[in-house]
Amino acid sequence: MATAVAPALDSLAPVLSLDEINKLASDGPAALRITITPELATGLLRQNRKNRNLRETTVASYMRDIRAKTWPLNGETIKIACTGDVLDGQHRLYAIERARIPVETFIVIGLPPETQATMDAGMRRTVADALGLDDEPNATSLAAILRRVWAWEQGDRRFNSRNSPTTAECQRLLMRHPELRRSAEIAVRTRAAFPHISQSALGTAHYLFNAISTAETAWFFQRVADGAELSVGHPVLALRNRLTSDRAKEGSIPWDRQLAYLIHTWNSVRTDRTLTRLQVKAGSRVPEPK
Repeated sequence: MATAVAPALDSLAPVLSLDEINKLASDGPAALRITITPELATGLLRQNRKNRNLRETTVASYMRDIRAKTWPLNGETIKIACTGDVLDGQHRLYAIERARIPVETFIVIGLPPETQATMDAGMRRTVADALGLDDEPNATSLAAILRRVWAWEQGDRRFNSRNSPTTAECQRLLMRHPELRRSAEIAVRTRAAFPHISQSALGTAHYLFNAISTAETAWFFQRVADGAELSVGHPVLALRNRLTSDRAKEGSIPWDRQLAYLIHTWNSVRTDRTLTRLQVKAGSRVPEPK
């Protein structure tokens, strides 16, 4: 992985030493806008004695945003106790340390240690929330599709990785592929007509298939929705029957199996194969659409 070039420090807020921060913290609570260098992050973490367990996937997602330069000065603060302990922000500090890139941020220092119990009590804004604030239509479905397409692009063909995209990564994916908005629209419409499969599976499949053949994709999703003109042995009829049966028996169908059903059906249609019974081996990789 290529290492991003760090921004010039003179373009950022001032850099304070660990000793300077600790001295200011001893005077009581104060808010500062500073640049946290990797070295300062290391120093703050070394004097940290008590915090929640580290979530490596969170650190990795923060690192990706820092390296992609999509880590804005958004008002979120790193909070330091009067004792020097990091009350809030250890994942951000680890990300700065490991990315080896300085980050401009706000910090609040000199807080009583007992205030940590009240931190992080709010509800985190989701990708769907961010898209909704941007007035994106079908924001909830689009967010779910973006997460799945991101995982697909990472090579996760079982969709069981603990890594998930950040909001910034989803927004960049949408900028690169604005056609995902159309995939979300088709997914919502198809699900309304045939409610036995999730919008996220439909939208992900639509995006993948549309890159292969726009005309065939339009026909395919229309038939999934209405089931019209499908004779015995037609793959789309087998798909509709299998999804209806699985929903009746299981209530919910694992997401990777839903996408595997769609891709197996698509590949069968594309190769003019008859299909009377659709089967997917549990735990198998989702196939590539052809």
